[in-house]
Amino acid sequence: MDMVRNELGPDAIIIQIEEGKAGVRVTAALEAGATPPPPKRAPEPNQTPLAFEISHPLPPSREFDNADVNAVLSHHGVPFDTAARLSEAIRAIEAASLSEAFSAALETAIRFSPITDAHSRPIMLVGPPGAGKTICAAKLTADALLHARPVHLISTDTVKAAGIQQLDHFAQLMKQTVSTADTPGELEAVIRGRTMEGGLTIIDTPGTNPFDMQELEGLLKFIQRVDAEPVLVLPAGLDPLDAQEIASVFSRMGCQRFIATRLDAARRYAGIVMAARPGHLALAAVSRSPYIAEGLETATPMGLSRLLTALPGRKKTDKPMDDRR
Repeated sequence: MDMVRNELGPDAIIIQIEEGKAGVRVTAALEAGATPPPPKRAPEPNQTPLAFEISHPLPPSREFDNADVNAVLSHHGVPFDTAARLSEAIRAIEAASLSEAFSAALETAIRFSPITDAHSRPIMLVGPPGAGKTICAAKLTADALLHARPVHLISTDTVKAAGIQQLDHFAQLMKQTVSTADTPGELEAVIRGRTMEGGLTIIDTPGTNPFDMQELEGLLKFIQRVDAEPVLVLPAGLDPLDAQEIASVFSRMGCQRFIATRLDAARRYAGIVMAARPGHLALAAVSRSPYIAEGLETATPMGLSRLLTALPGRKKTDKPMDDRR
């Protein structure tokens, strides 16, 4: 049996044994389905195929869910259509954190257009009463002076003495003077009377009721008379649909950008989102403090996202805005 198994393998069986004068004859065979003898040379191993192919890296694990997204949109009172669009964009975005997801979604839903240091066209600040135009004029002046740019400050708010006094006070602190213009013709003459190489002209205007046609017509005469860019100054905390309507009115007056102000006095910023929707205005900057030293902050998708996602009671791990100026 040992000899048979050495020849045929461990599964060999003896079928017949015959004895004769010449000796013993053993007939052996292998059972059907028996294990074949080992090959003389080991074959190359076959690679186990993958169950699926990875065509791109797996998305990072998210630190938020739909409930977090809905909480942000609900807290700020974003209208249904815009909220649905942002929510849909966030679901399609591979982002680990809530602020990153909102940043990417905002970039697809609203427009941003910062006022850079290379801006040379005169800036005319317009907007409703109490929006913070004079504060913005002072902050723009301080920023230009920090970049060694000469500034020409002009005010058309000559009806109320307080308007001129406030801007003049800020100007004196920065060793600047304020020119005044009562009419569109005077404004044109004041601008032409002072040319500055590489300088910036900033025009402060009185508050304009966006729903008063007479006031709008008066402002439009100033805008049409001089080659200046009208920039809307819009306070945060407005009803979202009111903010959208105001942005629409001033866009028809020639505005293309707006500065969001008084963010320190508001906790809901849907109005900013609605004013920056396509077809209205682009967000240029934000102001979160009444202090001139804390200047305007350049508007970015991530900066606005961090403002929106920093809900009361939520752990704040990020600074509210990027790109401090």
